[in-house]
Amino acid sequence: MTRLLILWLLAEGPLHGYRIQKILGDPGLAFWFRIEDASIYAMLRSLVKQGLARIQGKEREGQRPSRTVYRITPAGRKALRRDLEAGWRGLEPSRELFAAALAAADELEAEETRLLLAERRTALGARRARLDRVARSAPSGLLARREAALLDAEIAWLTQEIESP
Repeated sequence: MTRLLILWLLAEGPLHGYRIQKILGDPGLAFWFRIEDASIYAMLRSLVKQGLARIQGKEREGQRPSRTVYRITPAGRKALRRDLEAGWRGLEPSRELFAAALAAADELEAEETRLLLAERRTALGARRARLDRVARSAPSGLLARREAALLDAEIAWLTQEIESP
């Protein structure tokens, strides 16, 4: 995901790592994608090493430290295209921690499971409310509508599980 996002931003034009960090840290994107600042710089180094980006030069504003500016390469544009297609077509099984917890649910008492499901429903409800506040700033309406549908579906499923005997 980090590679796809950085290639996407570089496809828009040359950027330095700090600018990429600020763009991805903006609330409009940070809601959707949680990326550590260090992983941005590690990915930029990796992209250069793989020939998917190149260093365009250095940039310095006033007394600020100089910053390395990166540009996507033709190979990077092809990789971005492949990553986008893989993202659209990918149907990987869930590897989330929650899926693992569900698999081991028999390790908990039924009432404890019910309380944890209720706690998750509350947290997802809060995320859904936050989504309503940031949906207009989503990078894509498709992204916002998908997230809303997934949250609504999981909240409905949790409610059903909590209320079942």
